[in-house]
Amino acid sequence: MVTTVQRTFREEVPFALHKAKQVNHAVLLSYSRRIESLDPLSFFNYGAKKYKGKRFFWSEPDSELTIVGLGKEAVFRTDEKNDERYHVVFEEWERFKKTAFHIHDEENLQQAAVGPVLFGGFSFDPLETRGDEWDHFSEGNFFVPSLMLTKTDDGQFLTVNQWVSQNEQAEDVLASLQSFADNIAVSSLDEEAQANITQTEELDREDWLKAVKTATDEIKEGQYDKVVLAREVKLTFDGSVRVHSVLRKLLKDQKTSYIFAVEEGNKSFVGASPERLIKKEGTRVMSSCLAGSIKRGADPEEDREMELELLNDEKNLLEHDIVVNMIHDAFLSSCDTVEKPDGPELYKTKNVQHLYTPIVGQLNHSDSMFDLIKKLHPTPALGGAPREKAVEVIRELEPMSRGWYASPVGWIDSQDNGEFAVAIRSGLIADSQARLFAGCGIVADSDPQAEYEETQIKLKPMISALGGDRH
Repeated sequence: MVTTVQRTFREEVPFALHKAKQVNHAVLLSYSRRIESLDPLSFFNYGAKKYKGKRFFWSEPDSELTIVGLGKEAVFRTDEKNDERYHVVFEEWERFKKTAFHIHDEENLQQAAVGPVLFGGFSFDPLETRGDEWDHFSEGNFFVPSLMLTKTDDGQFLTVNQWVSQNEQAEDVLASLQSFADNIAVSSLDEEAQANITQTEELDREDWLKAVKTATDEIKEGQYDKVVLAREVKLTFDGSVRVHSVLRKLLKDQKTSYIFAVEEGNKSFVGASPERLIKKEGTRVMSSCLAGSIKRGADPEEDREMELELLNDEKNLLEHDIVVNMIHDAFLSSCDTVEKPDGPELYKTKNVQHLYTPIVGQLNHSDSMFDLIKKLHPTPALGGAPREKAVEVIRELEPMSRGWYASPVGWIDSQDNGEFAVAIRSGLIADSQARLFAGCGIVADSDPQAEYEETQIKLKPMISALGGDRH
């Protein structure tokens, strides 16, 4: 666990330097302090020059927690082609925390997501044939930022992470950290015109429709129960896409979703996901079963009609139950107690309403959040059932490379609090092009054209954020 310091810099920096001498290598000092109000998007844009390709953005539904990371002070990567990748990242993080020190000037600062925080995610399937578009996005890719802004209901906090060696002087380290924090000059972000879409391509549309038909035939034959098949749309623009403008639009329009961006080199993986995979607060863990969906109505009366149709639709209820049972079983294997409602509620985004069942548990002492990610990913809502068979079918039938689409993306702090969303309603942006992804659950009575129309609805959030309008 990270050593958290509640006294002064002058007293504690020498201790960290002494630790560096003991271990004979540099240690990480993480300095946090409360700051005046700062716009997270302006902060994200502030890092565009110095930290381009090394930024992370995260905002919970209704912006209850927003985190922006700039730079990569420490990197944790793995290309393990199996489930060991979760363990590799967890073990590296545990080792790292032993030589990291969180120092702050506020007594009893216990705020989550302040200090050393690990950002990143995993690929959907390490065994898929990966497309070149996903270069630099490894099977597990995480980092601790050099500079971080955390916005909470309790205020805003700035964190500076910096390596210090055994030969440095405490006064110099102290001055460097304070100077770094003092000299951050963030300009307000003006509205900018987004690049215009010049071309829209639906990639492999006919192949995807054939894949849905093949899957329904195989499900009827009893080969598996469900599979999720995704497709992609490629947009071309007349200039470079401004990621902060995309995030601004998503924050405005998709208030009930997790808004995220992960940069690798010249590419940004961006999305507005309504689906939580796992959240951990102390020993309390939460997951969201989100499967079965229908469009929003044009007015309150039609919206209510759509709601009742969804709540009584056998196909969607079956699809939802498959997800609920899998997540419930995973929690039972890792938690001392588990709570699950008797039936689904509704979760509404701007374009789609979903069947929704929350599950809450008390994590036992032998399992970590990474253990639960391993057990949960992919849920039947993103892969299918049975899980192993469904992932094999996706590799065989799906006419695209998933990369990080529908994968776990999120953060974990030094106290092991954290949250991961399922990276759906997402797209991969590279300069003047964007690839957008959407999928749907296929069961025995799925109709290819109806499923295609469902993906059209699910593509709307990203298309709209990028300046388009798909009706």
